[in-house]
Amino acid sequence: MSYRLRPWVSWGLAASFLLAVVSGLLASYPFHEAFPLISTVGIETVLPFGSFLRAFHFYTGQLTFLLLVWHLVEALLNHAERRRPLWRWSLLVSTFPLVTLALFTGYIVRGDQTGLAAGQIAEHLALRLPLIGLVLNRLLFAVAEEGVHRAFMAHIYLSVGVLVISGLWHFRLRAVRLEDLAVWATLAAAVSLVLPVSLEAPSFETLIKGPWFFLGIQELLRHLPPWLAGLVFPSIPVLSLVFFRLAPRGLALVLVLWTGTYVILTALGALR
Repeated sequence: MSYRLRPWVSWGLAASFLLAVVSGLLASYPFHEAFPLISTVGIETVLPFGSFLRAFHFYTGQLTFLLLVWHLVEALLNHAERRRPLWRWSLLVSTFPLVTLALFTGYIVRGDQTGLAAGQIAEHLALRLPLIGLVLNRLLFAVAEEGVHRAFMAHIYLSVGVLVISGLWHFRLRAVRLEDLAVWATLAAAVSLVLPVSLEAPSFETLIKGPWFFLGIQELLRHLPPWLAGLVFPSIPVLSLVFFRLAPRGLALVLVLWTGTYVILTALGALR
């Protein structure tokens, strides 16, 4: 018995992502990656409605991530992996780590305390990963040598990758209805007006935290070697999704246990 997909989730995902891309393009125009924090403060204080635009881009990105998780769960309940060739299903699954990395590099680009923490932790972690660490750092971070320049470019290219893989092919963004854009734009605008995105000034605290969805990895790094905490552990849900058709019940249990573990790790990291 198949699960009935809720169309508002998929269309909300497509609309939120499109709104995030458009608002990101508008916010990137006055941004200069050589002076990230100054540029971000300038957007907040000098650009007309800049604080709102920045918050709108932030919350539409968060909505995209949360709705993507929901959509993945719905797709598994509806046995979507059985109706697609493995290569196509794998390509669609790849949007999950791509969106996560796009969000993560977005935190780095802002250049405040959270951004500095995210960039430093990510670079140190990448450089300690065997085989792919150096390449991964050069592609996404390289904060020590280039500041936020590499992360800024990665943020753009990752978003383009998601747009090509998912938006143009899977969701067909050209078919997104104006009412969908209006509903999700209104929701994101309301949240942006009530909860503006703050900037954290650099400090001398010994404990600095990355973005909320990275706290679980950050906490796990305290207990496991970097290659286990930063490579093996995050790969478990992605590989489980890719090969879900081979053992649905077993891999569903793996995904549930992994999610529960990560929620606990995130809570511990937030309370530390």
